[in-house]
Amino acid sequence: MAGRERGVMRKALDVCSKYNARLIHLNFTLTPRGEKVFTLIYDLTECSAPLKEIAEEIKRIESIKEVTWIEQQAEGFIANTTPSTITVGGMRVIILREIAWSVLVNKIRERFGAGGEVLLYYVGLDMGANAAKEHLKMAEALGLREPDKITRILGASMFISTGWGRMQIDEFTLNPPHILITVSNNFECEVGAASRKPYSQLTRGLIAGYLSHLLGLEIEVDEVECIVRGDPHCRFECKPRK
Repeated sequence: MAGRERGVMRKALDVCSKYNARLIHLNFTLTPRGEKVFTLIYDLTECSAPLKEIAEEIKRIESIKEVTWIEQQAEGFIANTTPSTITVGGMRVIILREIAWSVLVNKIRERFGAGGEVLLYYVGLDMGANAAKEHLKMAEALGLREPDKITRILGASMFISTGWGRMQIDEFTLNPPHILITVSNNFECEVGAASRKPYSQLTRGLIAGYLSHLLGLEIEVDEVECIVRGDPHCRFECKPRK
C-alpha cells in the first residue's frame, strides 16, 4: 500500500482488525519520491471477510494511492512478489541466503584451488574500491573528511547493515598508516571448514580495496585471526604494501 498522509497505516490496521485478521508481519519504507509504502502480512484463518473485500475498503481510505494484495502461493507459504526489484540508497540489491553464498565462496575454491582464492580476493578488491568511491560521495554530502570517520561511520555501518558481519574498527592511524579491524559473524568464514589457515579472501579483498581507494595507497591486508582456526572472530591488519 502506498500513501502520503499521516495516520494512513493506523487506519489500514483498524480495517483489518475490524475483520479479525491477525497481523504477523509489517514492513514500512519511504520511496525517493516521499511516498510511504507499507506491507502487511495477515493470517486470515479467522477473518470474517475475504481479502479482496478488505483491500477494497482500505483503498477507500483518503490519501491511499494504491493497494495490491498478495495471496499465499501454497498452503503455509507466502512471498512478497509485488516489488520487481529491491533497492538500498537508490541502488538495486539482491538477497543471498546462506545456501547460495556458501556455494559462491566454497565452490570457487573447490573448483579452482588456489586460483579460486586469488579470484575471490580480486573480486573483493574491486568491490571495496567501488564502495569507497560511493562512500566518498556520501561523505562529501555529510561533511565527513577524515578517512577514519568515513570508514567508521559509512564503511563499517554499511558492512553491518548489508549482512556481511559485525565490523569494528579497533585502530586507525595515518602516520604511518596502520588499521586493525575485527569482524564478528563473518559471512564468508562462517561457511568455511575448520582449517589451520585463515579463510577470508573476499572480505580481505573488500577491505583492501576500500582502504586503498580511500587513502590513495596500496594497502595490504592480512587476516591475523580467523574463526575457521577456532579464533573468536576474524581480525585484519592493514598497512601499506612494501
